[in-house]
Amino acid sequence: MNKNATSHEGSEWNKIEVKSLMDVVLDDLRRRILTGDFKPGQKMNESEIAARLGISRSPVREAFRVLERDGLITTLPRKGSYITDISIEDLKELFEIRRILELYAIECIKKRAKNSPDEIPSMIKELDRSLLKKHDPYSVISGFHYSLVELSRNSRLIELYKILAVSLRRYWLIYHSKKGQKDISLEHHQGIVNSLRKEDYSDAKKLIKSHLRYVEGVVRSQVKKILYT
Repeated sequence: MNKNATSHEGSEWNKIEVKSLMDVVLDDLRRRILTGDFKPGQKMNESEIAARLGISRSPVREAFRVLERDGLITTLPRKGSYITDISIEDLKELFEIRRILELYAIECIKKRAKNSPDEIPSMIKELDRSLLKKHDPYSVISGFHYSLVELSRNSRLIELYKILAVSLRRYWLIYHSKKGQKDISLEHHQGIVNSLRKEDYSDAKKLIKSHLRYVEGVVRSQVKKILYT
C-alpha cells in the first residue's frame, strides 16, 4: 500500500456553493434594499452600480430583472429603475386582507373535513410535509400559509391568495431578513397544525390571528427602521 496515498473514506465533506457573479451582485443588492441601505423610491443606476463593483453591466442587469420579479424594484419606461415604495399603511391593508383570506381557508377546511372526514389524516400529512419542506424564500407561491390555503380546495380563494402573495412578498422578505424568525414561525405553524389535527378549528383561527399579528408587528418595526433611519 502506498503510505503517501490519502484515504477519504469515512471523512465528511461539505459541499462548496459556487455562485455566479450575477448571484453575488443579486445577494448584495437585495441585502442593501432589505436593510434600508437603499431607500424606497431611490433611483437605481445600472452603470453606476457596475462601476462601483468594478464589473460589467451585464450581471447587474440580470440582477435587476430578478429584483423586479421579487417586487423589490420597479422599472418605468424611459425613466429607469427605482426601489419599490413601502409604507405602514400598505402593510396594514395587506395584512387585513391576508387575515380574512386565511381565516376563510380554515372555514373551508372545516367544511371539507365535515363532508369528507376520511380526508382529515391526509390533510394533516400535507401540512406536516409543508412544515418540513425547504421552501424557496424568493418564491411568490411557497410555504406553509399557501399550503394551508390550498387545502381549502376553493379555487377562487387560492387565486385571490396568489394575487395577494405578489404584493406581500416584499414584506415577507423583510420579515425573514431578521434573524430567528424562521424558527419562531415554525413553532407557530406547528401549533396551527396541532389544532387542525384535533379538529379544533376555533383554536386554529386564534393561532393564525396571533401569528399574523406577530409577523405584522415585526415587519412594521423593520419598515419603520428602513423609512426613518
